[in-house]
Amino acid sequence: MPLPPLPRYLTRLPIFTQVMGLCVFVLIISILINIALVVLMPPPKPSGYTLNEAARALSEGQVKLRNGRTLKTETLSTPPAFIRERPPHPFGENGFEQLMRQRLAQSLKVPESRVFIDGRRDFRRNRFGPDRIVFRLPDQGPRGPGFQGVFAERAGRPNMGPPSAPPAGATPDGATLHRMREAFLFNSLPPGFNEQITFPAFRAALQLPDGRYRSLIPPRQFPEPWQVSLLLGFLLTAALIAPLAWLLSRRLTQPIAALAEGAAKLEFDRAAEPLKESGPSEVRRATHVLNAMQVRIRQHVESRTAVIAAIAHDLKTPLARLRLRIESLPAKERDRIAQDIAHMDGLIRSAMTFASADKMAQNVVRLDLSALAESLAEDMADLHNVQMGPIEPGLTVMADSIAMKRILCNLFENAHRYAGGSRLSVQRDGDQVVVTLSDDGPGVPEEALEAVFEPFHRLESSRNRDTGGAGLGLSVARALAEAHQGALTLRNRVTDGRVEGLDARLTLPLA
Repeated sequence: MPLPPLPRYLTRLPIFTQVMGLCVFVLIISILINIALVVLMPPPKPSGYTLNEAARALSEGQVKLRNGRTLKTETLSTPPAFIRERPPHPFGENGFEQLMRQRLAQSLKVPESRVFIDGRRDFRRNRFGPDRIVFRLPDQGPRGPGFQGVFAERAGRPNMGPPSAPPAGATPDGATLHRMREAFLFNSLPPGFNEQITFPAFRAALQLPDGRYRSLIPPRQFPEPWQVSLLLGFLLTAALIAPLAWLLSRRLTQPIAALAEGAAKLEFDRAAEPLKESGPSEVRRATHVLNAMQVRIRQHVESRTAVIAAIAHDLKTPLARLRLRIESLPAKERDRIAQDIAHMDGLIRSAMTFASADKMAQNVVRLDLSALAESLAEDMADLHNVQMGPIEPGLTVMADSIAMKRILCNLFENAHRYAGGSRLSVQRDGDQVVVTLSDDGPGVPEEALEAVFEPFHRLESSRNRDTGGAGLGLSVARALAEAHQGALTLRNRVTDGRVEGLDARLTLPLA
């Protein structure tokens, strides 16, 4: 899918600059999205539960809390551990426990003696000592003796100095302080106190009429609701950033992919077009280097072909004179020299074919490879002992017929020379045509399966032309196959560790 164009100056920036810009852009977008989530998302609901929710859980067994969690209870035949193992408090029951116990008893409509509260885990101690509320009348101070009210302070808080002496007649007795504390704790609270105030998770139990105890199980949930909201925010951030990052990354890698695709299609003939120089500066420099390399290789190939063609052309005249001069020689000598001349002529033709393999692949037509291989095998059946195998009809390729004949003839000759014959099969494999020549010869050593394709490489080292060729047959065949976007490989057939023969596989793309 083509992407909309960007300004030219942006696409020509170095890759380092574009990558850094992409990272900074994604980072800024991520920060902005998270800021928007923090500002726009509702605040997380407090953990813990209200008195009404605790009362409903104790009476009904469980209740769905406002923060999304479930407050459950358990029914025990013995008092819960926090009642049985409760250590004595040095100051008795604290104000929080007394308040919660009374309020829960009122909501449950049961006596306070059947309600048990343990808030000491969170309220038992502070940095100044035990948590106990002490009520006192206001001291004589700047507000004057006429100021009325009650002050609450934590016991154990160190005094910064000696307390001011209360005014004469201002110190109430213990009963008055107790009534003031009771009024402060229980009677002066807002009407919606039980529903509006969410307390940290506390332990509470209710003694049922049958003597059993129903105890709250403070919810322990992971992830917490606020953690879920935070994770959802991260996922939303990733979902919003991923398409932008993909788009920018795709645009950044597009010139590199185009360069790789163009490099794979490099041609070395004069009609081949150079690669288009576009994209970041590094890609443009690499493209320029590839174009220059293409020109140099093309010149090298042309000069090599020209040298071989010149040598072959210059050798034709002395070879022709040699053929004329040997006519006056005795028959035995004449035949031997004629064989040498024919061998030299074959070497020249093989070298010319190897050098001009690329040019032979330029004159391609739609070719029925099944029919060509079958007819060629029938023509060479007697000469090179070629047998017919399975041939799938109608398999066509884009190829030069002379080049295909040259490949097959070389394979037929090699199989006959080293194995005494071969079997031909032509089959389809996906979007390719596979031509296989199988023989029952000794095979090729594994370390030499690739070396035999090198020019002038022969497994038979005597250099006797009666026992082997010049070492160009397989080199020419592979060069022609690769020029047609195909491949030529050799593979030993091994059964139970024993080589039973050799398979030569020619693979070409279907037309």
